[in-house]
Amino acid sequence: MKKYLLLIPAATLISACVKQEDIDLLQKELIEVKKELAQLKQNQTQMKEDIAQLSKRVDNVSKTASQNALELQKLKSFGKVEKETLPKEGEEQVKIPEKPDRLYKYALDAYFKGKMEEAREGFKKFIDRYKDSELYDNALFWLGQIYYAEGRYSVALKTFDRIINGCKAGEILDCNKLPAAMLKKAQCHLKLGEKSKALKILKTIIDNFPDTEEAEISRKKLEELR
Repeated sequence: MKKYLLLIPAATLISACVKQEDIDLLQKELIEVKKELAQLKQNQTQMKEDIAQLSKRVDNVSKTASQNALELQKLKSFGKVEKETLPKEGEEQVKIPEKPDRLYKYALDAYFKGKMEEAREGFKKFIDRYKDSELYDNALFWLGQIYYAEGRYSVALKTFDRIINGCKAGEILDCNKLPAAMLKKAQCHLKLGEKSKALKILKTIIDNFPDTEEAEISRKKLEELR
Protein backbone atom coordinates (compact mmCIF):
# COMPACT_ATOMS: atom_id res chain seq x y z
CA MET A 1 0.00 0.00 0.00
CA LYS A 2 2.82 2.36 0.76
CA LYS A 3 4.31 1.68 -2.64
CA TYR A 4 1.17 2.87 -4.43
CA LEU A 5 1.07 5.99 -2.31
CA LEU A 6 4.60 6.80 -3.31
CA LEU A 7 3.75 6.53 -7.02
CA ILE A 8 0.92 9.05 -6.88
CA PRO A 9 3.10 12.09 -6.04
CA ALA A 10 5.58 11.06 -8.76
CA ALA A 11 2.84 10.98 -11.42
CA THR A 12 1.58 14.31 -10.21
CA LEU A 13 5.09 15.73 -10.49
CA ILE A 14 5.53 14.52 -14.14
CA SER A 15 2.15 15.92 -15.13
CA ALA A 16 3.07 19.25 -13.65
CA CYS A 17 6.26 19.34 -15.70
CA VAL A 18 4.31 19.24 -19.02
CA LYS A 19 2.89 22.74 -18.97
CA GLN A 20 0.26 24.16 -21.29
CA GLU A 21 2.87 26.62 -22.58
CA ASP A 22 5.03 23.73 -23.76
CA ILE A 23 2.12 22.16 -25.62
CA ASP A 24 1.26 25.47 -27.29
CA LEU A 25 4.88 25.93 -28.31
CA LEU A 26 5.03 22.47 -29.85
CA GLN A 27 1.82 23.08 -31.75
CA LYS A 28 3.16 26.41 -33.03
CA GLU A 29 6.39 24.76 -34.20
CA LEU A 30 4.35 22.05 -35.93
CA ILE A 31 2.35 24.70 -37.81
CA GLU A 32 5.58 26.41 -38.89
CA VAL A 33 7.01 23.13 -40.13
CA LYS A 34 3.85 22.48 -42.15
CA LYS A 35 4.08 25.97 -43.66
CA GLU A 36 7.71 25.44 -44.63
CA LEU A 37 6.83 22.07 -46.16
CA ALA A 38 4.03 23.63 -48.22
CA GLN A 39 6.41 26.37 -49.40
CA LEU A 40 8.97 23.78 -50.43
CA LYS A 41 6.34 21.91 -52.46
CA GLN A 42 5.27 25.16 -54.13
CA ASN A 43 8.88 26.02 -54.97
CA GLN A 44 9.40 22.54 -56.36
CA THR A 45 6.34 22.91 -58.61
CA GLN A 46 7.54 26.30 -59.85
CA MET A 47 10.99 24.87 -60.47
CA LYS A 48 9.52 22.07 -62.59
CA GLU A 49 7.56 24.63 -64.65
CA ASP A 50 10.67 26.76 -65.13
CA ILE A 51 12.69 23.73 -66.23
CA ALA A 52 9.95 22.75 -68.70
CA GLN A 53 9.88 26.26 -70.20
CA LEU A 54 13.67 26.37 -70.39
CA SER A 55 13.75 22.96 -72.05
CA LYS A 56 11.23 24.16 -74.65
CA ARG A 57 13.31 27.23 -75.37
CA VAL A 58 16.44 25.11 -75.74
CA ASP A 59 14.59 22.83 -78.19
CA ASN A 60 13.44 25.82 -80.26
CA VAL A 61 16.93 27.34 -80.33
CA SER A 62 18.46 23.98 -81.26
CA LYS A 63 15.96 23.54 -84.08
CA THR A 64 16.64 27.02 -85.44
CA ALA A 65 20.38 26.42 -85.22
CA SER A 66 19.99 23.15 -87.09
CA GLN A 67 17.99 24.84 -89.85
CA ASN A 68 20.58 27.61 -90.16
CA ALA A 69 23.39 25.06 -90.22
CA LEU A 70 21.64 23.18 -93.02
CA GLU A 71 21.22 26.35 -95.07
CA LEU A 72 24.87 27.24 -94.47
CA GLN A 73 25.96 23.77 -95.47
CA LYS A 74 24.04 24.10 -98.73
CA LEU A 75 25.79 27.36 -99.47
CA LYS A 76 29.22 25.94 -98.60
CA SER A 77 28.64 23.00 -100.90
CA PHE A 78 28.27 25.39 -103.80
CA GLY A 79 31.90 26.44 -103.51
CA LYS A 80 33.28 29.90 -104.08
CA VAL A 81 31.95 32.25 -106.72
CA GLU A 82 34.28 32.22 -109.69
CA LYS A 83 36.19 35.38 -110.42
CA GLU A 84 34.48 35.88 -113.76
CA THR A 85 31.11 36.16 -112.01
CA LEU A 86 32.25 39.23 -110.10
CA PRO A 87 32.18 42.71 -111.60
CA LYS A 88 35.37 43.67 -113.38
CA GLU A 89 36.75 47.16 -113.32
CA GLY A 90 35.27 49.23 -116.11
CA GLU A 91 32.30 46.93 -116.76
CA GLU A 92 28.88 48.56 -116.69
CA GLN A 93 27.01 45.39 -115.75
CA VAL A 94 27.79 42.53 -113.41
CA LYS A 95 28.01 39.11 -115.03
CA ILE A 96 25.55 36.73 -113.42
CA PRO A 97 26.53 33.05 -113.06
CA GLU A 98 24.73 30.49 -115.18
CA LYS A 99 25.00 27.34 -113.06
CA PRO A 100 22.14 26.98 -110.53
CA ASP A 101 24.26 26.59 -107.39
CA ARG A 102 26.46 29.59 -108.20
CA LEU A 103 23.52 31.65 -109.36
CA TYR A 104 21.64 31.10 -106.09
CA LYS A 105 24.69 31.89 -103.98
CA TYR A 106 25.35 35.00 -106.07
CA ALA A 107 21.80 36.28 -105.54
CA LEU A 108 21.80 35.46 -101.82
CA ASP A 109 25.17 37.16 -101.30
CA ALA A 110 23.86 40.24 -103.08
CA TYR A 111 20.76 40.25 -100.87
CA PHE A 112 22.74 40.19 -97.62
CA LYS A 113 25.06 42.89 -98.93
CA GLY A 114 22.04 45.11 -99.56
CA LYS A 115 22.39 44.99 -103.35
CA MET A 116 18.68 44.42 -103.90
CA GLU A 117 18.61 45.04 -107.63
CA GLU A 118 21.32 42.45 -108.26
CA ALA A 119 19.66 40.03 -105.85
CA ARG A 120 16.27 40.49 -107.53
CA GLU A 121 17.73 39.85 -110.97
CA GLY A 122 19.60 36.78 -109.75
CA PHE A 123 16.61 35.22 -107.99
CA LYS A 124 14.31 35.92 -110.95
CA LYS A 125 16.76 34.26 -113.29
CA PHE A 126 17.04 31.25 -110.98
CA ILE A 127 13.24 30.95 -110.67
CA ASP A 128 12.76 31.13 -114.42
CA ARG A 129 15.39 28.49 -115.20
CA TYR A 130 15.54 26.04 -112.32
CA LYS A 131 12.03 25.17 -111.18
CA ASP A 132 13.09 21.59 -110.42
CA SER A 133 15.85 22.67 -108.03
CA GLU A 134 15.51 22.01 -104.31
CA LEU A 135 16.33 25.70 -103.83
CA TYR A 136 13.44 26.87 -106.00
CA ASP A 137 11.21 27.71 -103.00
CA ASN A 138 14.15 29.43 -101.29
CA ALA A 139 14.67 31.67 -104.30
CA LEU A 140 10.98 32.56 -104.39
CA PHE A 141 11.02 33.30 -100.66
CA TRP A 142 13.97 35.70 -100.88
CA LEU A 143 12.44 37.41 -103.89
CA GLY A 144 9.30 37.94 -101.82
CA GLN A 145 11.45 39.30 -99.00
CA ILE A 146 12.92 41.88 -101.36
CA TYR A 147 9.46 43.09 -102.39
CA TYR A 148 8.37 43.15 -98.72
CA ALA A 149 11.42 45.22 -97.72
CA GLU A 150 10.58 47.67 -100.50
CA GLY A 151 7.03 48.06 -99.20
CA ARG A 152 5.51 46.35 -102.25
CA TYR A 153 3.27 44.18 -100.11
CA SER A 154 0.82 43.12 -102.82
CA VAL A 155 3.64 41.90 -105.07
CA ALA A 156 5.35 40.21 -102.11
CA LEU A 157 2.07 38.47 -101.18
CA LYS A 158 1.71 37.06 -104.69
CA THR A 159 5.29 35.82 -104.57
CA PHE A 160 4.77 34.01 -101.27
CA ASP A 161 1.54 32.61 -102.73
CA ARG A 162 3.57 30.96 -105.48
CA ILE A 163 5.33 28.90 -102.82
CA ILE A 164 2.12 28.03 -100.99
CA ASN A 165 0.16 27.08 -104.10
CA GLY A 166 3.12 25.26 -105.65
CA CYS A 167 3.58 23.14 -102.52
CA LYS A 168 -0.13 22.34 -102.34
CA ALA A 169 -0.11 21.24 -105.98
CA GLY A 170 3.04 19.16 -105.51
CA GLU A 171 4.88 21.23 -108.10
CA ILE A 172 7.74 22.27 -105.82
CA LEU A 173 10.43 19.70 -105.04
CA ASP A 174 11.42 21.00 -101.59
CA CYS A 175 8.89 22.94 -99.48
CA ASN A 176 11.09 23.80 -96.49
CA LYS A 177 10.12 27.48 -96.85
CA LEU A 178 6.36 26.82 -96.77
CA PRO A 179 5.74 27.82 -93.09
CA ALA A 180 7.92 30.92 -93.49
CA ALA A 181 6.11 31.89 -96.71
CA MET A 182 2.74 31.55 -94.96
CA LEU A 183 3.92 33.72 -92.08
CA LYS A 184 5.20 36.39 -94.46
CA LYS A 185 1.91 36.27 -96.37
CA ALA A 186 0.07 36.92 -93.10
CA GLN A 187 2.35 39.89 -92.43
CA CYS A 188 1.61 41.23 -95.92
CA HIS A 189 -2.12 41.05 -95.18
CA LEU A 190 -1.58 42.99 -91.96
CA LYS A 191 0.39 45.67 -93.83
CA LEU A 192 -2.48 45.88 -96.32
CA GLY A 193 -5.04 46.25 -93.50
CA GLU A 194 -6.52 42.78 -94.06
CA LYS A 195 -6.50 41.59 -90.47
CA SER A 196 -9.08 38.78 -90.81
CA LYS A 197 -7.09 37.14 -93.62
CA ALA A 198 -3.91 37.39 -91.58
CA LEU A 199 -5.53 35.80 -88.51
CA LYS A 200 -6.78 32.88 -90.59
CA ILE A 201 -3.29 32.18 -91.94
CA LEU A 202 -1.67 32.44 -88.49
CA LYS A 203 -4.12 29.86 -87.13
CA THR A 204 -3.42 27.57 -90.09
CA ILE A 205 0.32 27.74 -89.39
CA ILE A 206 -0.24 26.75 -85.75
CA ASP A 207 -2.50 23.85 -86.76
CA ASN A 208 -0.35 22.50 -89.59
CA PHE A 209 3.15 23.25 -88.28
CA PRO A 210 2.77 23.32 -84.45
CA ASP A 211 6.41 22.63 -83.56
CA THR A 212 8.02 25.20 -85.86
CA GLU A 213 9.47 28.59 -85.05
CA GLU A 214 6.85 30.10 -87.36
CA ALA A 215 4.08 28.58 -85.21
CA GLU A 216 5.62 30.12 -82.08
CA ILE A 217 5.75 33.53 -83.77
CA SER A 218 2.15 33.07 -84.96
CA ARG A 219 0.95 32.35 -81.41
CA LYS A 220 2.58 35.53 -80.12
CA LYS A 221 1.17 37.52 -83.03
CA LEU A 222 -2.33 36.23 -82.33
CA GLU A 223 -2.00 37.33 -78.71
CA GLU A 224 -0.97 40.83 -79.85
CA LEU A 225 -3.88 41.11 -82.28
CA ARG A 226 -6.58 40.03 -79.81
